[in-house]
Amino acid sequence: MKKALRITLVLILLLLLTVGAFSCKNPWKKDKYVSYTMDVRSDGTFKILQITDMHLINATYTNDDVELDVSLRDEWAMECVSTVINEAKPDMIMVTGDSVYCLDQVSKVRHFSSDNEACFRKFADFIDSFKIPWAFCFGNHDEEGDVKRKATIKYDKTLAKKELSAYLTSGDLKYCMYVDGPDEINGVGNYIINVLNKNGSVNNAIVIMDSGSYLGADDWKYEYVHDDQLDWYERAIKHIALKNQTLNVSSIIFQHIPFNEYRYALERYIGALTVLGEDWKATIKPDGTGTERSIESEGETITYHGGVYNEGEICASYIGDYKGNYYDGGHEFERILKLGSTQAVFCGHDHRNTFSFTYKGVRLTYGMSVDYSANGLTPLKENQRIFEETVQRGGTLITLHADSSVGIEQIHFDRNLYQEELVKRGQAS
Repeated sequence: MKKALRITLVLILLLLLTVGAFSCKNPWKKDKYVSYTMDVRSDGTFKILQITDMHLINATYTNDDVELDVSLRDEWAMECVSTVINEAKPDMIMVTGDSVYCLDQVSKVRHFSSDNEACFRKFADFIDSFKIPWAFCFGNHDEEGDVKRKATIKYDKTLAKKELSAYLTSGDLKYCMYVDGPDEINGVGNYIINVLNKNGSVNNAIVIMDSGSYLGADDWKYEYVHDDQLDWYERAIKHIALKNQTLNVSSIIFQHIPFNEYRYALERYIGALTVLGEDWKATIKPDGTGTERSIESEGETITYHGGVYNEGEICASYIGDYKGNYYDGGHEFERILKLGSTQAVFCGHDHRNTFSFTYKGVRLTYGMSVDYSANGLTPLKENQRIFEETVQRGGTLITLHADSSVGIEQIHFDRNLYQEELVKRGQAS
């Protein structure tokens, strides 16, 4: 018995020494730029599922009219997310903002909750329940509601986000990898997760940046990733490359609001097709898929990889005069090109845009949206019935390959839960 106990103790000691040795050899432990590391699968790949614009409203109001029964909206959103996660089986989930939708002007009219803190906790608990590591970046709607109103009284631009993020970092969530990031730069939630190859080298650095919300409180003119954030991004990538003993390192970026090159890529591609007498939309199938195609425009190759442009606009960072100042939409794309590290950028924000282009060598992709509430229940957009549309809904599966290249696949959620509820209630025509 004593001999068995001694053997057990020796084995435990060896295990502890092995873990300790690994920790000591991990060059990213307590790194000033890298918050977490994750390992590739045995085949050298790593799968990230992007979920965006869930817009949970935490409403309890019911109605015989399915369209007005807002208590169903969160159920539908979570059913969509659950289905997509179970199909994708990712190594990591990346939520790119607008997880909740608690605007005062909407909640009062449509029986939503204005308690965005309670709604945000509901969202976080739900994502954590899948027991898959997940990360998060803020969108423009997450902070809106009771928390932002209190923060505005104190004139603190970041307080609302930090109040919400306190739950993400509280320890109550077992799988959340969110980090507030440096206090000295713009935004809340600028951080990096490294994906490591089997030999410990960096496969890709996952850069998460806060793209802000609005330039002012009374106008929907969207913000951007600021220069000090881009300085941090550049320093971080150079630091990671040096530590990885390479000249450069591959990276991908996640944020909520797109920069204007999303618009330029689309406009130049459509313009080039128009010159040829072709209609871009005619090449897109009813399910939102499209044939990959490259075309020359002004001496550059632009490649369309699929997806739709159904929002009617690109709600990118604002360019123009606003309250006595001129805004140029930020300098993110030009800094990406200059650094030469980031091969793909993923955003959310525009609920009906799902297209993906390679523009100047960088893949620019809209995530599939989940939204059942933001478009269709607001007083200003009552003609929009996104809750019974399906072409834009689902998730985006991103595969990091062993050679650090990036594969992108749309996972469509084709079920029409609105129609299913009508059938259940015997109201379908």
